[in-house]
Amino acid sequence: MPPRSKKSKKPRRPPVQRNIATDGADTTTAAGVDNGGGSQAVFRDETEDRRLHALGASAPTRGQEDDRVGKNAHDTVQSMGSGVVERDAKDAALRVATNPVDTSQRPAWGFGPLKAVLGTISAAYTDHQKATAVGNKIADLLSRIEAPEARFAPLPGNVAEQRRRSELIRKFRGIERQLRSLSERSMLQRLADHVQDEEEVSGLMEDVQEVIFDYQMAQQMAMCEQACRLINPADASVLNNFRCAQGAEYRHGDRRSCLRGTRTAVLDEIELWTRDFDKPPIYWLNGLAGTGKSTIAQTIAGRVFANGQLGASFFCSRDFQDRRSLRFIFPTLAVQLARKYPEFRSIFVPLVQSNPEIVDQSLYAQMRNLIYWPLERSNISTVIVIDGLDECEDEEPAPAILSLLVLYVFAIPKVKFILTGRPEPRIPECLRFPRFAKVAYAFVLRKVESSQADSDMRVFFRQSFLELTRHRYELDEWPTEEQLDLLCEQVAGSFAYAVATVKFVDHRNNDPKDQLDRLLRSSGGSAREGKTKFKANTTLDSLYMSILQEAFSDNVPEDDDKTRSILAAVILAANPLSPFTIATLLGFGAKDVFLRLSLIHSLLIFQEGVDSPVRPFHKSFPDFIIDPTRCIDQRFQISSRNHHMELLVGCLNLMNQTLEKNMCKLPDAAANSEVPDLRERIERYIDSALQYACKSWHKHLVDEHMVRTPNITSALRRFLENKFVFWLEVLSVLGAAREAIDALDLVTRWLEVSPIRELAKDCSRFATEFLGVIDESAPHIYHSALPVSPQTSMVRKLYERHANPLTRVVHGLPASWDPAVVTMKYSFESAAWSPCGRFIAISNDGSRAANDESRTDIVDAATLKRLTTLESGQTHKLVFSPDARQLVCFHKDSAAFTSYDLQTGARVGAISMGDLWGIGTHCFSITYSGCGTMYGALIRIRTPDDFTICTCNIHSITHAHFHSVVGKVAPDIWTHGECLRFATMESGSITTWEVGFASGNTPAKIESLPLPANLPQDSHPCSFHPILSRLAITHSNSGGILVWDARHSKFLLDEKCNGDCYGFSFSPDGRFFTYEERWQIYLWKESPTGYTLHRKLSCEIEVPELSISPNGESILVCGGSVLQLWHPMDPPTSFSREQAHQGFILEFSPDETLAAVTKFKDKTITVLDLKSGDPLSVIDAGTEIYGQRVTGSTVVAVGRENVITWNLPTGNRVLDPKANATRTEMFSCPGMFSNSLALRFASISPDLHTIAIVGGPMSDYLPRLHLHDVPTRQLLGSAYIFGQGDEFGEGDELGEGNERPWFTSDGRQVWYITDRGEAYGLAIAKDSESGVVELEYLFSTMQPPNTPPWLSSRGYQVVDDRWILSPSGKRLLWLPPHWRSSGANRTWGGRFLALLHGTLPEAVILELE
Repeated sequence: MPPRSKKSKKPRRPPVQRNIATDGADTTTAAGVDNGGGSQAVFRDETEDRRLHALGASAPTRGQEDDRVGKNAHDTVQSMGSGVVERDAKDAALRVATNPVDTSQRPAWGFGPLKAVLGTISAAYTDHQKATAVGNKIADLLSRIEAPEARFAPLPGNVAEQRRRSELIRKFRGIERQLRSLSERSMLQRLADHVQDEEEVSGLMEDVQEVIFDYQMAQQMAMCEQACRLINPADASVLNNFRCAQGAEYRHGDRRSCLRGTRTAVLDEIELWTRDFDKPPIYWLNGLAGTGKSTIAQTIAGRVFANGQLGASFFCSRDFQDRRSLRFIFPTLAVQLARKYPEFRSIFVPLVQSNPEIVDQSLYAQMRNLIYWPLERSNISTVIVIDGLDECEDEEPAPAILSLLVLYVFAIPKVKFILTGRPEPRIPECLRFPRFAKVAYAFVLRKVESSQADSDMRVFFRQSFLELTRHRYELDEWPTEEQLDLLCEQVAGSFAYAVATVKFVDHRNNDPKDQLDRLLRSSGGSAREGKTKFKANTTLDSLYMSILQEAFSDNVPEDDDKTRSILAAVILAANPLSPFTIATLLGFGAKDVFLRLSLIHSLLIFQEGVDSPVRPFHKSFPDFIIDPTRCIDQRFQISSRNHHMELLVGCLNLMNQTLEKNMCKLPDAAANSEVPDLRERIERYIDSALQYACKSWHKHLVDEHMVRTPNITSALRRFLENKFVFWLEVLSVLGAAREAIDALDLVTRWLEVSPIRELAKDCSRFATEFLGVIDESAPHIYHSALPVSPQTSMVRKLYERHANPLTRVVHGLPASWDPAVVTMKYSFESAAWSPCGRFIAISNDGSRAANDESRTDIVDAATLKRLTTLESGQTHKLVFSPDARQLVCFHKDSAAFTSYDLQTGARVGAISMGDLWGIGTHCFSITYSGCGTMYGALIRIRTPDDFTICTCNIHSITHAHFHSVVGKVAPDIWTHGECLRFATMESGSITTWEVGFASGNTPAKIESLPLPANLPQDSHPCSFHPILSRLAITHSNSGGILVWDARHSKFLLDEKCNGDCYGFSFSPDGRFFTYEERWQIYLWKESPTGYTLHRKLSCEIEVPELSISPNGESILVCGGSVLQLWHPMDPPTSFSREQAHQGFILEFSPDETLAAVTKFKDKTITVLDLKSGDPLSVIDAGTEIYGQRVTGSTVVAVGRENVITWNLPTGNRVLDPKANATRTEMFSCPGMFSNSLALRFASISPDLHTIAIVGGPMSDYLPRLHLHDVPTRQLLGSAYIFGQGDEFGEGDELGEGNERPWFTSDGRQVWYITDRGEAYGLAIAKDSESGVVELEYLFSTMQPPNTPPWLSSRGYQVVDDRWILSPSGKRLLWLPPHWRSSGANRTWGGRFLALLHGTLPEAVILELE
């Protein structure tokens, strides 16, 4: 019941208990903060007429009888609450028409007694009018709720619906009894108590609304459950497996709704807005911390859910990883919409099936593909709620979401969006633009009238303290009106303050009266909440300080440290921790932690028990306690750095003490997804404290000095040396393998000089190399990762005793880590590092994409895992803004620049220069201005010497100025403040020029430094390091490259080249210089005498683009169909990649004891003993080898023009017994196999009589297969090879033409397989009369009669080019990325498998089981 005015001295009649607990459940809720059930009623105050009418009818559902019945029942209940508007309007009109004359305002024409009598009559008449009006309301309300059975009788319903109706009727009966008790009193009683009666009738009207609301909620939930049951299994599987946030929607969690009678104005306004499609479709509700945004959002979500309007909701929370990221909002909303609306689902499911990676696209692409397109095509009318955008960890999340919605809401006018968050500076600016103003309406909670706010607070305090009186009988007539006035003044509109006050007063061990008195006495404060003041001397800060001081007033000084540590664990934890977890990490008792936290339960979301997570009840509390200017009592100040260090040490110590191998007792060789009870095993064997420590220890490593402290360095050493792989195992089962990369990258970056830095780097490389298997299967850390890690790996040496290999590496185990950390196979145009070095932008021309669309991917710089995708089209130059929030792309084909917002993926603007420059303009480099509002580019327009500097304004989307460049210009431009600089080479000097980004002036000369004398005329600058003034120069005629130190006038490098060089690049610190020449990448390192060769690495890209990372430790190699991330800056190892080759040729002996292997076109054959893996014989063939066969004690090889046989193990050539000479058979037509022709592979038939060779003239688009008869030395025939991808020519890389011929056991067919897995066969038919041999193509549906070498004869399989499975399906080995290849590059021999592709330094031979 609303409270009486404090001026009324009349004692109150005991209130009628309208709480429906006598007829149902308790419905008391909190105001302005979250409230558990989420499905309780929220009601308005003075407008009872509009409230009942505004409940509205449920949105009609589709297709199901239960839904139709629910709709009819909903309408029936709705009619019980309608009509009050008309009745109250008539009452108001009657009061105006019959109002007695107020003589007190007229001249005193009569005697005083007469005036008094008239006044008394007027007052009595007014009371009679009010009493009559109350009676009419009672009668009207009775008429609407009586006999509900008759209203439901015509409507069918299932058992559940009948139960809901029975509950509704039962609650109506209770309200009816209370109404009749009021109506049956005499007129005299009603006249005397008409004020209280009016209050009670208003309350009972709210009870009616509450009952109706509960019924509608139950009905809607039943409809939702029914709709989910009707989803077909295939669609349900797609929805269940789609990656989205858990627990983010309206009906999950412990969020609370507003207390009834509070927030009525804003709630009514929003609810009416949801029905008015003439109003803007976006409602932006914002307010300061503690003003009740989330409870309003929860309340509105409940209302629109009850009437069937709510389509989806997302309640952000900083406490949960997937609910504090913008990237999960649109996917989560889309899944909810798909579950509710079949029309939406019919569009959404095929979209996800065709593009399963859509969840990783940009926010812009997510909004368009997951929300806009399905909504626009299905024509759905719905409401979507997104609450708490300020909880997201992204920068400026609210402007990001608003800017995306504005792009599309015009096209979906039936959809309403409600957003809440804190005020952000960019939003008011946006709302001033006409486009935003038309679609978005902003409501600021702090602008609510103070009278309304005070009224809400008074209702909240009355209701909350009334709950206390129910179980504390000594609290009658408490609190006083004066105390309520003081509380409302202190609260000053902050619901967070109000809730904390009630929680503080309701202390189980203290007297609530004393608690309230203490709080009111300490009303001073710091007069600030951050930078925002609610009211002078009345702030959240003073409340928080009062609660803390009161709770820990009895602390002895030595307890203060423990109190701070416990509070810090609650405040600084990456995820909410339970008292048990806090105690375990800090070494305290769980009960002690629980008791200390219970003392400040009013500041926490706190449940009974030591295993329930604890978190701050409001985000303003952590902000307060870590700010020493606000938390003025040093006993409670949280030092962020010190307590992060304490938590870090606790995590490391816990892992060092408890981690062990196979903690979850997983079965051998299983993938994590194949363990049905994995979740139960985790809960049984890995407690919450250890889970937190493993996933989050590195998040407490907040600065570089912390990692260098002795206690942390020591704990880290023990962890990496003894527990590292066990930690990876736990991360694997927890689905958090990626955390290992982040943690080790952080440690490595900050351990610049430390004995454990090299170990940390090796651990990081191990985690990066085997991230795929760690993520997929914890047991295969021991079955796959450790057994195939390099011989010199520190991780291998430390943990090899724990390895449990199911496959033996016979030959080819690498000695050290491959410099190429990660390889991607796409078709690339360009790539760029972000300034922070954490991200890489990659331009993909789409030729190998599934949908054949050009795009730009933003990938993780450590793993090349795609983070988001920009629909940029084909781009040829990329650059990040200084803050990495934008990306500029240059499109050569259209001579246009396009800028993108990387947070949303939306296009910021495009500037086309096609009309000025023409199509085909080349962009050499782009640089941003210091403030990030402009960028400049170096352009070559028409001729090789026609260079122009162009500057563009991002905000106005226009080009600013053009500046022609005279002379030979270095391709690198750079930023100096708000100016752009570039360098030219002319007249014996290198000159640096400068021009303002926004300036139209001619570039000014800044500095000229001398060039070396006698430079060749054909010299051109190819790279310039502006800080060190180092210039790389090429001179094509003389074939050389120079690096000139202009500052000190000396050469640092003078190298002769054998061909064209590309990809020149200096590292940011100038220590390294690199370029590519003829499939080799040369990496030079600075030394006292200049640059010396550090590494020479083979490259799979003919003309690569090279880019050194900002930290100077990695090289990005990009171009053609390959992108590789290399870490070649470390000292050279035995893995050198110094010679490019095109794969291996390998044959197993029939008895599986030997293998003969040679590099393609090499002249040396190595015969390996498969038992030991050691070389048995090394044969110098003296000719290039294209094929070979091992037969018992001999090796037969096919050279360019001959066949040679050797004896084993001596390696001597075998003599032909007939010719009494060394067996060397020359092919016929030697000229056909001259050096002018390209040969690939050869195969020898089992009887050694026929040779099949793949080759042909370089002019042929397709190569041919040639058959030769060895005894007669004649060409038998030839046929074209199918499946060839590229034009065939000498020196072509394997990968597009890797056809290895193979004879069947009878020699009558020859087959080959392409890289794409396509097998082709040719039948060898010999005419019996003429003896002519013909090759006949076999149908593609036919299979070889015997098992070919690219398939296992024993049933082993290679699945997805990465898992080797046994015949029974057991996972034997996960192939590292560098070992993966197509079937054409694999050869099986019984239980052995050979991997033969050219990126391996040695052929890899594996023995299975």
